[in-house]
Amino acid sequence: MNTTKPKIFADTPYQTGINVSLNELLSYKKQAKLQLQPAAKAAYRQLSGNYLAKIKGRGMEFAEVRHYQAGDDVRTIDWSVTARTGKAHTKLFQEEKERPVFILLDLSDSMIFGSQFVFKSVQACHLAALLSWQAKQRNDRLGGIVFNQQKAAELKPTGRNKGLMTFLHQSEQLCTTQAFKTTAAAQSLFVQLKRLSRLVQTGSQVHLISDFSQLDGPCRKLISQIRRHNQINAWQISDPLEQVLPEDVQQTNLKVNSLYGSGFFKQKNALQEYQEAACERQQNVVNTFLKYGIPLYPISASSSLMEQFHAPER
Repeated sequence: MNTTKPKIFADTPYQTGINVSLNELLSYKKQAKLQLQPAAKAAYRQLSGNYLAKIKGRGMEFAEVRHYQAGDDVRTIDWSVTARTGKAHTKLFQEEKERPVFILLDLSDSMIFGSQFVFKSVQACHLAALLSWQAKQRNDRLGGIVFNQQKAAELKPTGRNKGLMTFLHQSEQLCTTQAFKTTAAAQSLFVQLKRLSRLVQTGSQVHLISDFSQLDGPCRKLISQIRRHNQINAWQISDPLEQVLPEDVQQTNLKVNSLYGSGFFKQKNALQEYQEAACERQQNVVNTFLKYGIPLYPISASSSLMEQFHAPER
């Protein structure tokens, strides 16, 4: 039996690219500690930074320098500023403060797709694992919601290893191609956002991982409500084929199969219409998160997750 890893997955934690294994998700324990190149730091800052309270004291994060006052700890004196100004100055720090982390992981039917490297659902699980390990390293309590088309797992925030392992196990179980089977009681992004709004605790860190193909008015309203009292990061998983079709589609009758039936992609102007529709959908997603001041980070399913975080500086 040949157990050699396929060339496309060499030196990566991915195995099949279709479903995800627990071993893949566990591998991010080491990955989460890596320092990223400058071009990726903007996105990575949301993963690696500890949370800061407004309380000032002797913590880990530098806040400001002010004139030395009676009673200040002499160990916090900033000698370089003191020497430059001729007056004693002391450093102030912000204390680190833990808070619950909630991850909404979308593994519904639209995520069961991939044209080059892995399914979007697999990439989403890898990203969720990385975020989970980061939370574990900060000793934050981890909770959230993992859902596919039929089932949703609601996880209350739990500390230590329990919260992490429960989340990873649910990710593995619900990331399956069986999600193609539709049911009358299908789960939706709206239903899960509504559930998340009841689950999340004020002052929490919230990560939304999805392709946001189901993003509509009611979903936007719920996101806005959650945003009022929490910090949200949105991670959009996409595949290149969703944005641009191959040019030779115009010369051939491309057969298209979907949950809603089959057909042929053969109209001469269909390629342009496809791209225009994709651009409009994407702009709606961008505008939504821009409106609410929520960072939106694009993650592609066409290459390794850590490769995207290690993008070379331009």
